[in-house]
Amino acid sequence: MRMSRVSPFIDTVAVEAWDAWFRWRDRTGLHDVSIEDTWRRVAKALASVESPREAPVRESRFFEAFATWQLLPDERLLAGAGAARPSWASGMLAASLNAAAFVSPPGARARINHAAVADCAALAVRMLDNALLLANTTAPRLHIGIIGMADALLLLGLGYDSGAGRDEADAFARALCAGCFRASVELAHERGASPSDTREALLRARRRDIGIGLVRDAGQSGLRHVSMTAVTSQPRLALLANVVSNALDPLRGEDHRWRIDTPDGAREMHSPGYALNMLRADGRGTSAPSDTLATLPWMAQISMRAAVQPWMDLPIAYPVHCTTMPDSRQHQEAGRIAAMHG
Repeated sequence: MRMSRVSPFIDTVAVEAWDAWFRWRDRTGLHDVSIEDTWRRVAKALASVESPREAPVRESRFFEAFATWQLLPDERLLAGAGAARPSWASGMLAASLNAAAFVSPPGARARINHAAVADCAALAVRMLDNALLLANTTAPRLHIGIIGMADALLLLGLGYDSGAGRDEADAFARALCAGCFRASVELAHERGASPSDTREALLRARRRDIGIGLVRDAGQSGLRHVSMTAVTSQPRLALLANVVSNALDPLRGEDHRWRIDTPDGAREMHSPGYALNMLRADGRGTSAPSDTLATLPWMAQISMRAAVQPWMDLPIAYPVHCTTMPDSRQHQEAGRIAAMHG
């Protein structure tokens, strides 16, 4: 099946990140001439465990999700799938849905298609399950998470520290969660269920109102994976995806300095990030955004995490970035919000 979508970089920082961390080269030479070569290599390797009939279809779907920047595979998959022996047989395997890439069309009518988010999340689960089969292991836990949320909100015209912004983050996370659960049920039918105790996962699904039919199916045939959703820090993937915000972090601000570590040393480069680049290309973003790490109250990040946490199987526990130290009252408020949202 022909895969010809162009997946352009719009930021030189992203090009440097790809070249430093994910581009396949070895002593025989350079193999990934373009980012499409990287997507194609990874998609082909991960689809190779499918049946001969299904492999071309899955390869095309993986490639499409990568090339649109909607789905970013685990760093080890990007660097090694199709290039070397699998190196991901232990630890957790991550995939990130890039919220900014789901915003369409550009302009005042921009929105996010949450059905497409759910479908991409289901594809992410299958992709990582294929990676486990490729490595001949079932040990690692899957972490399907989010990058680019702050960029998505700016493109939608929603404030990061606003009720509408948190509602959109909640809706995105809910769709991601539903897609992951659906894929786990489908893969259990197709490939066999996990031997792990599924009672807690089924209780979570009922509380989340995932769908009574799916929960009933899961109760009968089991789940392929019992824990899948988790927002973790993915700074390298965020830079690769044309410099979107990492996980649920706010935007870093105008002309932020980014550091790319390479075997030959570190490079420091500047970029305003994906959303502002897109708005300016469209003639809609002439001024710097007001919702940035430096200008937002510290509690805005906690409130954003609280909006997403109900849909995550694991606590959102990566470090919070602060420009000022929180006082005791803010610590108490953060604890109260965390307790409310589990």
